[in-house]
Amino acid sequence: MTPFQQPQVRPSDMSTSSPAPKPWRFLACLLAFGLALSTDLIAAPIEVLYPEGVSEGFVTLKTLDGKKLADGELSQMTTGADRLASRLTFRFADGSLYDETVTYSQKKHLALLSYQLTQRGPAFPEPLTVSLNGETGQYQVRRYEKNEQVISGRLDLPSDVYNGMTITALKNLRGRTGASVHMVVFGPEPTLYQVDLTLLDDEETRNTTRKETKATAAHYVLKPRLGWFLGTLASLFGKTPPDYHFWLIKKDAPAFVRFEGSLYPKGPVWRIEQVSPRVK
Repeated sequence: MTPFQQPQVRPSDMSTSSPAPKPWRFLACLLAFGLALSTDLIAAPIEVLYPEGVSEGFVTLKTLDGKKLADGELSQMTTGADRLASRLTFRFADGSLYDETVTYSQKKHLALLSYQLTQRGPAFPEPLTVSLNGETGQYQVRRYEKNEQVISGRLDLPSDVYNGMTITALKNLRGRTGASVHMVVFGPEPTLYQVDLTLLDDEETRNTTRKETKATAAHYVLKPRLGWFLGTLASLFGKTPPDYHFWLIKKDAPAFVRFEGSLYPKGPVWRIEQVSPRVK
């Protein structure tokens, strides 16, 4: 739910022998060379305007043509002064699981403290478990391709890494402006991306229970800032990262409306929307 700054990764510890080089590793080296050429946009932590609190919500995951894939739950709990843990889970009809938890500080500025992700089942290319310490940069990836592999190391993280926090970041954008932040993408090796959160336009929404109730939703796009050099390389190798789309109502109290994008690298584009629980 990515200009670039090159991640500085210390040698990884592998529980099994290192796999043979793959073509995409060559692309990663070329991308790393070009990262220094796209640093014209300076990213910065986002100021907290609307602190989050304890909440429980329900969402649904669908294809773009409306086929339901999974039921989801979004829960938030405070874990200390100015700290909050947000957990998003999707349970698929085929037994697959997507489980993402982010803990962050909302004292003056948004700051990632920890991030965990588990994905498994037929809906995903391979089982994967990820953990990232936002304060130290330590990460661990457990993948289960044939045998279990453990990839670990450390990234030099900027202060505006917002994995699992895009909606929270968008809610706190001052006025209707955009922003530039960072994301770590695990594919399965981690790569640090600088991304732009850009306002595209406004779209009218309707209350599903009261058709006469209308509201205006701000449509944002999350786009990796590649620059011409990296964009050309990514296009040549078929590795251009996809855009991610978010719709939020940004009135007195910002509210999430819809998301469209992939849940994993090179995955299909799916849609996430809020739903209301029903009593039988």
